Amino acid sequence: MQGVSQIVATKKHAKPKSTTRTLRLEGELDDALLKLAASENISVNLLINKALTTYVEWDANYEKFGLVSVSKRLLRTLFEHLSEEEARELGRRSGKEGGPEIVTFFYKKFDVDSVLRAFEDLSSKYANNFKLEHQFDGRTHTLVMKHDTGAKGSAYYAESVKAVFGLLGLKVKTSETEAQVVAVVNTQ
Repeated sequence: MQGVSQIVATKKHAKPKSTTRTLRLEGELDDALLKLAASENISVNLLINKALTTYVEWDANYEKFGLVSVSKRLLRTLFEHLSEEEARELGRRSGKEGGPEIVTFFYKKFDVDSVLRAFEDLSSKYANNFKLEHQFDGRTHTLVMKHDTGAKGSAYYAESVKAVFGLLGLKVKTSETEAQVVAVVNTQ
């Protein structure tokens, strides 16, 4: 059983859930933050926290992998210039080569949970490659990836998902439409 002095010592070294910091903002930036927060119906504090979280979790690191932001229109045009098989091969290579590298960098391990987090956070939330819906029934993960990059984009994403989960010894069944990929990953 812990004594009171041990509990107090533990609390002294525990990381607080939040920290108050004072910072100086340029007037124009403060005005822009106020307008943006009002338009989103959130506080400036929450807006700044969201921006800093995005910077720490994504912006500060994505350039290390040679990643760049491109518009969906450009990405769709690039996919249109590939044959379907070229798009699929590109997806397989991306999943096999880039998947483990980026997942391990961000999450310090390469397992099912880390790959799922990478799809949710890195590919969907930050890179905005697609909108992701994820369901898990205790045995099967169902990933619905909605994108605007055409049939060859679907081919690319389907093969990428199969390849990255294949490295973990998991089989993936996919179905594709022009704007969506559904991937079913059985973990049993």
